[in-house]
Amino acid sequence: MKGYKFKLEAVLKIRKLKEEQCKMEIGRIQVEINKRKNDIKKHTAGIEQAYTSQEKLMEDGVSGQEARFYPYFVSGKRAHINAVQNEIDDLQSDVNSKFEELKILRGSVKVIDEMKEKDKIKYKKKIEKKQFEDIEEQVQNWNQFQKEV
Repeated sequence: MKGYKFKLEAVLKIRKLKEEQCKMEIGRIQVEINKRKNDIKKHTAGIEQAYTSQEKLMEDGVSGQEARFYPYFVSGKRAHINAVQNEIDDLQSDVNSKFEELKILRGSVKVIDEMKEKDKIKYKKKIEKKQFEDIEEQVQNWNQFQKEV
């Protein structure tokens, strides 16, 4: 709308920027969670592969030292999976807190947007009222001009 300027436009832009940053942060954390989940899948596949290779070696015959390797390998993989799962849990709590922050940010943006809309409507009514007054004045001038002629 021509001539309209919202006084809190700068505040609104800053709040919207904060909201977008929060959304980007949530996305970044979710990407990290997905990476961790893929890491867990890889380690789980490694455990399955270790069991398969251990069975194959047992069929062919294997020394005691080679046979002792597999339980340590599997326990190491499981420990790593547990550590990664703990990281995922921490990241998930971060995501939950970011969603709470996002709710607050969205609320503040919505409040200011509603204020802007109300202010815009008020401005529009003021402009229309002034236009109607100008038109009324012109009609009265025209009527007075017609009486003189």
